[in-house]
Amino acid sequence: MRDLLIIVKKELTELLRDKKTIINSIVLPTLLIPILMFGGFKVSKMIQESNQQKTIKIGLLNAPEDFKQLVAKDTLHEVTIFEENQDFKSLINSGDIQTALVFSSDWSTKMDSLETSEVLVHRNGTKDNINSRVSKLLDAYSDKLKTNRIATLNIPVEKMNPMVQTFVEVSEQKELIGKRIGGFIPYIFILTMWGGCLLAAIDLVTGEKERKTIETTLSLPVSKFSVLMGKAIVASILGFVPALLNLIGLIVGLNFIEGIPDNFKMALTEMLNPQSIVMILLLLIPFSLFLSGLIIALVAGATSFKEAQSKASPIIILIIIPLVMALMPGIEFTWSTVFIPVLNIGLGVKEIMAGTVNIAMYIAMLVSLIAFAVAAIYFSYKKFSDESAILS
Repeated sequence: MRDLLIIVKKELTELLRDKKTIINSIVLPTLLIPILMFGGFKVSKMIQESNQQKTIKIGLLNAPEDFKQLVAKDTLHEVTIFEENQDFKSLINSGDIQTALVFSSDWSTKMDSLETSEVLVHRNGTKDNINSRVSKLLDAYSDKLKTNRIATLNIPVEKMNPMVQTFVEVSEQKELIGKRIGGFIPYIFILTMWGGCLLAAIDLVTGEKERKTIETTLSLPVSKFSVLMGKAIVASILGFVPALLNLIGLIVGLNFIEGIPDNFKMALTEMLNPQSIVMILLLLIPFSLFLSGLIIALVAGATSFKEAQSKASPIIILIIIPLVMALMPGIEFTWSTVFIPVLNIGLGVKEIMAGTVNIAMYIAMLVSLIAFAVAAIYFSYKKFSDESAILS
């Protein structure tokens, strides 16, 4: 144990001498979450306000007078009246108009006879702001027509609503929000952890090769396993600390950033209680050891920093894919997913934040992560013991 502590102290001292390491591993992760939260809310609000103030170029064909008047009430609509059918696709693609509403030629007749008619909406499906505003316009016009028909038929309004749906939400707001956004939390943590482990592991193994100090380290009167464990622990610390600081940044951001809805802020604060934080951190500790051990094993034979990066970087795909799957609807935290690395963390954190985690499944997940960490350390030790690779 004493030898291991000596190695850990030595490697930490070397890493923390570099100001870039301190900035990348401590300063930036602390500021990352508050900046993203503040920037995200501000940018989203600015974009929404900007979209609502943009003028929409609407083309109309066979539109009735009452609809034209409805459109004209909104000064943000630039209307073009067409007398005959056009190639609206070309007009929209060229930017002359942004959407076209084509009413049937017998619109007035069908409305007078209380029949149903058709409105063709020519649009670009990728323009969400334009399409949503036009849909609201058409919905408002449809509601007006319904009201007029009810008055014409002299039918009481309540008779037109045979059923009223009243939703009784049985889940707590904490559970609802936790399941919805809980998957994004490990996404940020794990990617940050990956970056810290990657840089530290490469520097502690390949960096020592390039500095010609690996031979000195191996000549110390300590076992190779202690040397490896020291490097793996330091690499995992440099991965775990940024994740911890991200969590702190998230809590700080909730308390000091304006613009977050109060009910949303209260739910998040309730989700990030001491018990939830401890449970999340307990998952990240073995996972950081797993990442550091795996990266060290992959870069053990690399002779340059660039080569080490090219060997270890593809692992990011194996991390991102399960994280994305954890965000997909229909994929739940069950006994079939509890033993899949990364995916189980993504799903498990959602359950923890929602307050619905099954303790037996949580313990099984924690044990499986510890097992993967032990396997990664063993694999890296086998590689690290190969002197021909380490000293090449």
